[in-house]
Amino acid sequence: MANPLYGQNKNDEQMDDYQTYLDFCSGYRGNLTGTGIAVSEAEAVASLAAVSSASQSATNAATLVASAENSCNVTAAAAGTIHLPDAAKGVHLCMSYTQSPDGSTGAHHIDANGGALIATGDALNSGNVFAKQVIAGGRGNGAIAYSVVSAGTTSAPTSVRIIYTPTTGNNCIGVETVIHFYCPIDGQWLVRYDFIQQGTGATGAFTVA
Repeated sequence: MANPLYGQNKNDEQMDDYQTYLDFCSGYRGNLTGTGIAVSEAEAVASLAAVSSASQSATNAATLVASAENSCNVTAAAAGTIHLPDAAKGVHLCMSYTQSPDGSTGAHHIDANGGALIATGDALNSGNVFAKQVIAGGRGNGAIAYSVVSAGTTSAPTSVRIIYTPTTGNNCIGVETVIHFYCPIDGQWLVRYDFIQQGTGATGAFTVA
């Protein structure tokens, strides 16, 4: 909140970032007031192809919106990619699953780069990474734990892609699973999964690249 006498100040900005980080940690979505997108299976598949062809229109359709609730309707019948927006400090967004990616074993990618830099622009973002962290850590109600550690070091993380490879049933990612993303410093993303498992939730594997 800006001071009416002095305008916006550094402490105000720090408090805004702190509140956004608390929202990320707690999974609170009430402050995500932007208009998100729903990524379809076809859009995710086209977006993966666009990584090499630099097709801006295909990339736009699968680039999540910052400060918003987004969703995906991906079955993993074929490999596909969903992109994050440019990593700007203090940004929080989320993506929920409207169905479990259990159509086959197609790799389901979430990329820190290659997304639209701005919604109407012609540049693709680059240079972003996932911060050094345990991604998808912990245990749901299933029989196994599912997690992966991002690559690199705390001072120089290198992972730019999260890869989830499902099976055709009992996946740890089921309908209404939510992934939260938060940018603690420019260029880096933190990730947190709130799992709603499918069946026993005992299958599905995470890797990074």
